[in-house]
Amino acid sequence: MAALYVAFFCLENAVRDLISERLLERKGINWWDECVSPKIKRDVESLKVKEEKNKYHAQRSPALIGYTMFGNLAQIIINNWQEFSDLFPDQAWITSRFNDLEMSRNIIMHTGILPDIEIERIESIVRDWIRQVG
Repeated sequence: MAALYVAFFCLENAVRDLISERLLERKGINWWDECVSPKIKRDVESLKVKEEKNKYHAQRSPALIGYTMFGNLAQIIINNWQEFSDLFPDQAWITSRFNDLEMSRNIIMHTGILPDIEIERIESIVRDWIRQVG
């Protein structure tokens, strides 16, 4: 499961980087305010406030996108489809892969064990993502 944890860490942060770089390039420095839904912004702010109360502990990220949940990333891409449509076949491609990944991710991140068939699914989706996005 350790290798899967690393794979998810890398993929999740690569998706965050893709979103922030693409939207910064196309929408400018205020991309977060303009492109992220009010609900996601509220959830992020809530997490930041919670973390700020625990001053003894390091913050998870200097960037707001670092506070998003995995499922939020697909929502941001879909809600800004015009900025990402050149990278993906369609929105259903994003939705189906993120839904499958999120189920497996939650098991791994909460110290669960996945059967081989689920590990193969993750590996296949990650390969698809790399071939699709680069």
